[in-house]
Amino acid sequence: MDGWLRNVREALSLRPEHLSFYLLEVHEGTPLAEHIRQGRQPKPDDDVAATMYQVMLEESCNAGYEHYEISNLCLPGFESRHNTKYWTGDPYYGFGCSAHSYDGAFRRWANERDVSRYVEYAEIGASPVMQRWELSEKDRRAETVFLGLRLMKGISTRDYKQTFGADLLAEHRSDIERFSQAGLIDISGDLIRLTREGALLSNEVFAILA
Repeated sequence: MDGWLRNVREALSLRPEHLSFYLLEVHEGTPLAEHIRQGRQPKPDDDVAATMYQVMLEESCNAGYEHYEISNLCLPGFESRHNTKYWTGDPYYGFGCSAHSYDGAFRRWANERDVSRYVEYAEIGASPVMQRWELSEKDRRAETVFLGLRLMKGISTRDYKQTFGADLLAEHRSDIERFSQAGLIDISGDLIRLTREGALLSNEVFAILA
């Protein structure tokens, strides 16, 4: 923790406009996974990671940064416009190998991931799109909740009802009351948002509400 705190404070002393921080995921087949299996590296500790997260938020917010998304902080006015499009459901178009796209409504698609094959398609003028997804209303409703709740300002139940004709609070009343009592979410007017504690346990919230 001493090393982590030094890193956080050093980063803040540089006064970057934006900070992103993500939990380490160990994937099978990587050298790190093998090192952990052999005991050459320690296995990530969830409790330590949670404390690191809380320290990061406390230090950064005290330094004038805004915690605007689960894993993102910024100085006022410097939110990532690029990533915000993903969380708010706006359309985006990806160009290049492995790029993903979304029409903002019902369709997602992804380009070829293998570089050599992508180049071959480009040389012959063929479409590089290899996967397509048609989103059902259930998919869209779930995405609206779990992507929208990543933003610390939360989601509007009024907008949700206008879009889908459904009452999110009524559909999940008991779960929302339970999360609220546990201090994981906050309800203010028509807004539902994660608390700082809720951001740390966001996957548990998403699994129920999405």
